[in-house]
Amino acid sequence: MVDSLLIYIVVAYVISFVPFIGRYVTVINTLVHENGHAIAALLLKGKVYSIKLFMNTEGEAVTGQRGWFSSVVTAYAGYTCSSLVAYLCVYFLHRGQIVWILYGFLAIALVNLILWIRNLYGIVWLLSFVVLCWWTVYNGPLFLQTFVAYFLTAVLLTQSVLSAFQIFILSVLKRKEAGDATSLAHYTSIPAMFWGALFLVQSLYVAYQAVEPLVNF
Repeated sequence: MVDSLLIYIVVAYVISFVPFIGRYVTVINTLVHENGHAIAALLLKGKVYSIKLFMNTEGEAVTGQRGWFSSVVTAYAGYTCSSLVAYLCVYFLHRGQIVWILYGFLAIALVNLILWIRNLYGIVWLLSFVVLCWWTVYNGPLFLQTFVAYFLTAVLLTQSVLSAFQIFILSVLKRKEAGDATSLAHYTSIPAMFWGALFLVQSLYVAYQAVEPLVNF
């Protein structure tokens, strides 16, 4: 299994640089990332007004928080959610419960399509993704379900690290344009570079924890 997953990780990494296709699959991580912000806001009794997904793979979650603590946790939750969901997907692969990965992504896409996504590209992307997941779950042969589950896991695992690396670089070179790291710096007065480094370290740690048991299996 580990050999297969590592192959998929390499494929996911290479595809991320392919025009159009790379951006399409990378939005999977953007979706999970923005949902991290949304879920954190809801858990802390805030509100989610909208989520937008963009063609350049960026995203935006418009939320309302109740107080400083809620704002900090919500800003922190995006990269953390991507890493944790990637870990959970690897866990299901390890248990042979491939269909639950597909059900999970399908559920996330449907919830976002119904409740939160408000821009045209986000709606079109989600519709295509829902159709892909729905057909794979209910009509696709087992080998195709396996392929899609492994590929989605590899994309999320790869992009959770790559996006954290990118935000770390921005936090060093352009600290006022470093997204969540900049927001956290504003809320806490702790430099954006600290938060960028934390996002990178935690993404690498979670990725290692996800793959290491498979290596020793």
